[in-house]
Amino acid sequence: MIDVYLLFGGPSSEHDIALRSALNISKNLNKEKYNLNLVYINKEGCFSKAFAFEETNDEFSLVKEINYSKAESIGNFIDEIKSLDPKNTVIIPAIHGTYGEDGTIQGFLDVLGFPYVGNGLLSSAICMDKVTSNDIFYKNGFLQAKYLYTYKEGFDEKFIERCENEIGFPLIVKPSANGSSVGVNKVENKDQLVKAINEALKYDDKALVEELIVGQEIEIAVIGEKNNILATKPAAYLTNHIFLDYDAKYFDKQTIEELPYKMDPKDEEKAREFAKECYKACGCSGFARVDIFYSKDRKLYINEINTFPGFTPSSFFARLAMLSYDKDFSYVLDQIIEDGLRRFNDK
Repeated sequence: MIDVYLLFGGPSSEHDIALRSALNISKNLNKEKYNLNLVYINKEGCFSKAFAFEETNDEFSLVKEINYSKAESIGNFIDEIKSLDPKNTVIIPAIHGTYGEDGTIQGFLDVLGFPYVGNGLLSSAICMDKVTSNDIFYKNGFLQAKYLYTYKEGFDEKFIERCENEIGFPLIVKPSANGSSVGVNKVENKDQLVKAINEALKYDDKALVEELIVGQEIEIAVIGEKNNILATKPAAYLTNHIFLDYDAKYFDKQTIEELPYKMDPKDEEKAREFAKECYKACGCSGFARVDIFYSKDRKLYINEINTFPGFTPSSFFARLAMLSYDKDFSYVLDQIIEDGLRRFNDK
C-alpha cells in the first residue's frame, strides 16, 4: 500500500478553495491502494500533525488547531515522514496560489527527497509569476496580450504614459503573482489605472498591465510531460462580465458553465495543440490548467497556466480529466500519483 500525505490549506487567498480540493481528493482516493494521511497548513504556514480522514461533507471540519511554532510544526512533519520509504510514498500538495503554486512547497519536498504530484519548483515558479511566463510566451512567439509591468519603485507618470501609448485603454491590471483573479481590475482611463496598479501592488511587488483581449476565455486540462501529453477538450464560463473576475467565477449566479465548450472542431484542435506547446515551453510536468482567450476573429491568445488548479467537484480541471479518460475522479488521482512516483524513480 502506498503512503499518501495530502498537504492542504496554506497562507494564500485561495486557502478555502484548497480545503474543498482536499475534501474531494480525500473522498475519492482509493482506500484499498493508499494509506491516506492529511496535514493541514494554516494561514500562517504552520503544519498540523498528520491525521486520518473521517467521512464528512464539510471541508472546514478538516481545519485543525495548531499550537506549535512554524519551525516546530514543520519539524514534526519531517519526523513523521523521515522513516518512510520515498519509493512507496507520495505527497499531494493541494495548496493553491502562494506557497503551493510558486515553487515553495516543491522546493521543500525536493530537499526532503520525497516524490510529489504535479509540477516541480521551476515550472511552478515560472507560471505563478505572470510576467515571467509572459516573457517565455513572447520568446516562443506565442500570441498573447500586449503587456508592461512595474515594481512599486518604478511606478510613476512615465510608466502610466507607456501603458497608454504602447498598449492603450481599456487595460487589465493584475498582481504578477497571485491567484483566483484577486486584485484584478479592468481600467478605462489614467485615474482608474493608477488606482488599479496600487491595488495590485498590495498583493505582489510587481503589477502587470495587459491589453484587454475581447473574446471567450477557455480552459484546457493538460496532463503528462515531454512527448506524452494529453490535452483535454476546452471548458468555459459564459458570463456578462467583461473578463472572468473573482465575482464572476464564484458568486455571480448568471455565470454559466459550458463543458465541453462548443467551438469549431478545427479551432478546438488548434487550441489543444496550443495548450500543449505553452505547457511545454514553461517546462510543465504532471498536470496543469492552461487558460486561453479565443477571440471573435478566431485567434488564440495564451493567458496563463495554473500549475495546481482546483480539484473541487466543480473545478474544470477534474471534470475535464474525467471526461477525457471517461473514468471517475479516483482514476484521475491514480494517474497523477503514478506519474509523480514514476518521475521520482526516473531521476
